[in-house]
Amino acid sequence: MNDIIEMLISYFGLALVAAGTQNAVFTRALGISSGLRMLHDSKKSTSYFCAALTVFQLMTVVIVYFAMPLVDIAGFGAYRRFVLPAIVVAACTVSYIVVIVLLSIILGNRFKDVVRSVTSASINSAIVGTVILTVYQGMNLAESVVFALGSSIGYFLAIILISEGERKIAHDRVPEAFRGLPITLIYISILALGIYGLIGHMVAF
Repeated sequence: MNDIIEMLISYFGLALVAAGTQNAVFTRALGISSGLRMLHDSKKSTSYFCAALTVFQLMTVVIVYFAMPLVDIAGFGAYRRFVLPAIVVAACTVSYIVVIVLLSIILGNRFKDVVRSVTSASINSAIVGTVILTVYQGMNLAESVVFALGSSIGYFLAIILISEGERKIAHDRVPEAFRGLPITLIYISILALGIYGLIGHMVAF
């Protein structure tokens, strides 16, 4: 019983790390361009986008986890760092096709309302970065899934913070030269610095 509790605490902590101190947007700048475009596109839904991102993250992590041992079996173990990106892209493609086919069957006529958000979520560096991190850190399947889930939650929280920040700073007191994207990037930079300060990174000279 104690082992199960310790395992759950460990997984919960890993998810918190992925969502917070290793947030894809604020600490690694992954997927930030897609997120900003999505926020300013009325035809895309934040909820659909983040839900699709979560599904793609989880599917891609699982596919890559089972595909990587095949690289060693095939005798390409020395070239893992070169083969990994290709496998990740292939896994993202498979995930996208599966999700699109299922949604077209399930949603029918409503499919066109979500396809733009789903497509944007599939072409996102946050997915690639998260999957590569799970491989390089040698996580097992459960840890990889938990980390991917936490990363997706962290991405969703980052989008909410950016959206709320844009709403707060959209007023006349912001100098005209800084309105729009410039002030948004400054806001994101301040949040990123805050998170880096929480982590405790050393300054490099």
